[in-house]
Amino acid sequence: MSDFRSKSPELLLDLTQHVAHALAELTALDASHAEQVASAVAERMAAHWGGQNIYFPMGLSIRLSRRDRQVYDKFNGHNQSELAREFGVSLQWVYKIIKAVRKEEIARRQVDLFTASSNR
Repeated sequence: MSDFRSKSPELLLDLTQHVAHALAELTALDASHAEQVASAVAERMAAHWGGQNIYFPMGLSIRLSRRDRQVYDKFNGHNQSELAREFGVSLQWVYKIIKAVRKEEIARRQVDLFTASSNR
């Protein structure tokens, strides 16, 4: 690993450290093995995407959608104000979340008539 550290660009070192930390935190790997796996991951990414400019999205829509789902799941029909306080959003935002997730749920549950008829 020391050879990898001395020759690797800062981005790959940072990636290695984050992956090693996540592996040690989320799996039963000890720190040494987590670092070995993380180093291999960084090397593979460098081999696959090396030389390219890569944009890492912040994943905001995924985090928001998880939060929206939590708001919807905790909604009981009468606790909009409580949810707004708990999730740090406005009351109007809670209403928007509930409306949007409800619409998503209905669309997900409904069968597309055109697709269903073509499969017969």
